[in-house]
Amino acid sequence: MGEVSSDVEESRYFDPAMETMPRPEIEALQQSLLTEALPYMDEHSPLLAEHWARLGVKVDEIRSVRELTENLPFMDKDTIRAYRDHHGDPLGGMGLMAESAVISSTTGTTGDPVLLPSRREGMSEAARIAADFWEMGCRPGDAFVVMLFTFRGAPMLTPHAFGASTVLFDHAPAELERLCRVSLDLRPTGLYLLSGPLILALRQMEPSLPFDLGEVFSSYRGVVYAGEPMGSRTREALDRWGVEHFNHTAVGDVDSATECGEHDGHHCHDDQALIEVLDPEGDEPVPEGEVGELVVTTLNPRLTNMLVRYRSEDLLRTSTEPCGCGRTHTRMWPVGRKGDEVVVEGRSILPVDVWLAVESIEATSAGLFQVIRVGREMERLRLRVGYDERETTASLAAVRTDVIDSVTDAVGVVPDVELVANSELLKLGPPHKIPRVAAS
Repeated sequence: MGEVSSDVEESRYFDPAMETMPRPEIEALQQSLLTEALPYMDEHSPLLAEHWARLGVKVDEIRSVRELTENLPFMDKDTIRAYRDHHGDPLGGMGLMAESAVISSTTGTTGDPVLLPSRREGMSEAARIAADFWEMGCRPGDAFVVMLFTFRGAPMLTPHAFGASTVLFDHAPAELERLCRVSLDLRPTGLYLLSGPLILALRQMEPSLPFDLGEVFSSYRGVVYAGEPMGSRTREALDRWGVEHFNHTAVGDVDSATECGEHDGHHCHDDQALIEVLDPEGDEPVPEGEVGELVVTTLNPRLTNMLVRYRSEDLLRTSTEPCGCGRTHTRMWPVGRKGDEVVVEGRSILPVDVWLAVESIEATSAGLFQVIRVGREMERLRLRVGYDERETTASLAAVRTDVIDSVTDAVGVVPDVELVANSELLKLGPPHKIPRVAAS
């Protein structure tokens, strides 16, 4: 990457022309990128080549987004898993090992993880989310912390795009005291990323730490939060430490989206991913602003995962109206996952509906819980709820009663509650979240 000019350094935008591009120009750019991306993926993804050949699809004849939606089939994680298992290909036909620079994976919270290769020729384009870090206030010469679990790609390259130095940590509670000490020494300005389990660990460690967390985080202009929705206790802790957090989410395993300083939706990169929002139970588009399922197509297969009309199962709202920050790319507001809903006594219930009720009880304030889902419609709402075994002084029977009463008030349904130690629930997921819905 070249040096960042002084004019850009003073700007709110890392790439002003791209970030504020008028919508008609964005849509024209997407058409152009799409016509280049599809033949490339046909050549470099064995899965997609087989997928399309079986259906008689000629992707080099698709010249528009409309033709894409009319002619190309959907795919999902099961499409990749089926190819992987049938062909014995660990990459699931998503790319060739000889062309891959980094192998990352999905998190595995909804099934076994899917491996996702990134190509060597695209690694120089790590700047795709540099604009998100720039918006947080990070600038050339800064130290920037990347605290991410292994096997999730190479975000360590992104700060280099704007001349910052990367400081690496594992995404693990055991690293938190070292993070605090290094933060006081190096005074980083950004951190990617914190998650609910890490913040929970910091809250528990806080009384015994030899320094003030407000001082530890005083140099940070922004911290990326990701993994799952933020609970009220997590928000209270970050506010108390003086941390401005920027929520961050995946865009269907193709790209990512992060809030700006307006904190009014996650900003997508429309030059990286083509977004459709469809009826979760069908294939018709939903009106903008209404909840639908995210379906995504990569526009930059040299950089990111080669996925086309990929049904993510993520439920969200979107808007293409300009943000208050001046950016013009699509904004999204995640709602949940398609398979997370349960219907009990005629009431639709999602994990987010239970969250605040669980957090409001002191013994379960970490907000760790699972909905036990044996089908979309159930006779009883079943919950597995984590409690703090080190701090809970009340009897478990009393804690259970409090949780039942709180959830009943929140969702209008009396739940069955199983209490489990927080430490046991945390073992069930990747380092930054747990599965919020489980089969048993």
